Amino acid sequence: MYYSSSPANPFFPARQREHKVKLFGEGYVLATPDKATILIGVVTESKNLQEAQQTNATKTNTVINALLENGVPRQNIQTSDYQIEIDYDFQNGVQVFRGYRITNLLQITIDSIENVGKLVDIAVENGANTVRNIQMSVSNHEELYNLALANAIKNSQEKAAIVGETLGVTINQTPFKVKEITARRPEIPRPMVLGLSTESATTPIEAGQFKITAMIEADYQFS
Repeated sequence: MYYSSSPANPFFPARQREHKVKLFGEGYVLATPDKATILIGVVTESKNLQEAQQTNATKTNTVINALLENGVPRQNIQTSDYQIEIDYDFQNGVQVFRGYRITNLLQITIDSIENVGKLVDIAVENGANTVRNIQMSVSNHEELYNLALANAIKNSQEKAAIVGETLGVTINQTPFKVKEITARRPEIPRPMVLGLSTESATTPIEAGQFKITAMIEADYQFS
């Protein structure tokens, strides 16, 4: 925070002769995620490359069909990564060919947080053997950020009132200049995945909450 005043020069406009104070405001809102993106994949190993590819393709198609049958729109299923790797063992310092590893990762967008655990289980039951990077998000992020921005402005006004009272001056509660500072990335607790289940119980996923933050700097006049 700083405050200053322009020289008492009659050739300066009246606004420039007034005292000024710059204050920073921060505001945030908490929001529960309502959608998720998750990587689900099939990893296959075999000494025969064609066999590994065919097995992987069959299992991946089975996973895709199971997700489609359980309400995931086709446009929400996208290939994220496909890799063919050669695995080796080392025996007595000698590199020995072990086989091929095929990895096919699908990025799945789930429009309802409540369905994440169920759909993970369905994918695992139908051949998926790797689950990675559950990313939570909110569908109305822009609306929530605007609320955080409004809170940031109010926060700067509260600071202006405190500064005015402390210094014994009158501060105009309407800033004559407001600058939005680049918003911080949402602070998101890592979701808890308590284990993949192929039994009757559904894999528990805890969504946590977003903390969406906005920051501004505001210039106020006082007398």
